[in-house]
Amino acid sequence: MKFTYFFIKNFLNKKEIKKINSLINKVGKPFNKQAPTVKTSICHTIPYKEIHKIKDFKSIISWSNREAFALDLYENIFDTYDACVRNIYSSKLKGEYKWHFDAEPHQSNYTIKLTTLINLSEKPYEGGDFFIFDGKKDLIKEFKEPGSVLIFPSFYLHQVSPVTKGERITATIFVTGPKWK
Repeated sequence: MKFTYFFIKNFLNKKEIKKINSLINKVGKPFNKQAPTVKTSICHTIPYKEIHKIKDFKSIISWSNREAFALDLYENIFDTYDACVRNIYSSKLKGEYKWHFDAEPHQSNYTIKLTTLINLSEKPYEGGDFFIFDGKKDLIKEFKEPGSVLIFPSFYLHQVSPVTKGERITATIFVTGPKWK
C-alpha cells in the first residue's frame, strides 16, 4: 500500500453539493444505527444510485484504489442496494465521532475495505477536524474544503473532533470486498 489516504480537492462544485444535500433532504431515510463509540450526528441514507446521477464517485474510488491502495474489491463496487450515509455534525449537539474504524458485523460475507468521505458543507464551520491514525495522529486539514473527497482504507482508526461553530456535513460511501485473507 503506497498511501494512508487519497485526497481530491474540489471534486464537487457548490451547485453539486447543494443538489446532493437537497436530494438527501427529499428522499433520504433516517439512519439510527448505534455507533460502537461516541457519535453525535444526524444521519440519513440514500441509495448510491441516486447520488451517482449527480456525480460518478465509482470511477474516482476505483482509480484511487488502483493507484494508492491495491485492495481486493468486488468488481461491481456499487450494488443496487448500496447506500451513501450523510452525517450532519452540529455545534448545537457538539457533533463529533470518537476514534473508530469502519467494519461490518463479523458474520458478514464481505469486508468493508475503503471509506470515502465527501465534504458536503455549504457554510463554513469550526472544529470538526478529521484525524487518521497510521502509527501517529494526522490531521487531514485539506478535508475542511467543501466539495473535497477523502478515500482511505477502512481499517485505519479515524475521528472527527467536536464541531464548535456551525455544521459539518459529510457523506460516506463504504466499498466492500472479499473477507481478508
